[in-house]
Amino acid sequence: MRITAVDDSILRAVNQFHYMTAAQVSRLLYPDAHDDNRYAQRRLRRLTEAGYIMRLRELPAPRVGSAPHVFTLADKGRHYLSGHGVGLSNAYFRPSEERRKAQDNPFMEHTLAAVDVLVAAESLCRTMRVSMPRMLSERQLKRTNVRVTPAGHEDARPVAVIPDAWFELQAFDDPPVAIALELDRSTEHQKHWRRKIAALAAWAEGPYRSAFDSDNLTVAVVTPTPQRRDQLAAWTTQELDATGSTHVVDIFLFTDASPVTTPPERFFFEPLWLSLTSSAPVGLLDPPEEEVSSSAPAGPPYKYNLGRPVEREIE
Repeated sequence: MRITAVDDSILRAVNQFHYMTAAQVSRLLYPDAHDDNRYAQRRLRRLTEAGYIMRLRELPAPRVGSAPHVFTLADKGRHYLSGHGVGLSNAYFRPSEERRKAQDNPFMEHTLAAVDVLVAAESLCRTMRVSMPRMLSERQLKRTNVRVTPAGHEDARPVAVIPDAWFELQAFDDPPVAIALELDRSTEHQKHWRRKIAALAAWAEGPYRSAFDSDNLTVAVVTPTPQRRDQLAAWTTQELDATGSTHVVDIFLFTDASPVTTPPERFFFEPLWLSLTSSAPVGLLDPPEEEVSSSAPAGPPYKYNLGRPVEREIE
């Protein structure tokens, strides 16, 4: 099989995000296609049959249409990219482990929902003067094993702080913005969420700065509904007040905007995010005056930078 430029771009994308569906590949590489992802499906099928990509499983079937498959790199795809000087996002690879994880419905659905946000960020970089110097998936963040003891809890034990993803965006000539993603699917109760907030606050105040060699951070919480957004914002405020961590209140932002149905420019630049310190919604990134309405409020000042540019190829 001859690897074309199209095949190469798909292999690089799957390597970058580790798990992808045809819909995510289509949104990233073919945003103007209106073919129900059929072109991406054909290309993924071709790479799967040639052994470059592994098809893991079907997701639960939607009300309309067939159940989508989840894809990840196979050994042949990994060897191809390594031979072309591309660093692998996951050095450790066992097909049996990938298939086992794929059968875990909550894990896979949560992971793919986080990938939706990362695909939106990468899409933004392909359409505007924005770069993503580095991106770390949840799998990669687990290797850092940064542990903290949450404040304000008598029975608190050291816990590992592992966001659903961490990535940096640098828009235009502005300083880079580091975003720790927390993707909510309305499954966490108040006690568990508040402990998570206490841990994130302790992380932001302490080991985060040395672990990432930075002093800026935005914790972006993506929720499914406005009601859930407001509920998590209220719980977060209560926890920060109770533990005396109000000095980091500015780093938390909440949205119910969908990264799938909301154009990337709107998702990141427009005031779709709820701040705990402002009555008006804000943008996740400071809006550029020349390309986005200057009426949109700026995001929080506590932001972050890490790493080198991601290698990418656009068809």
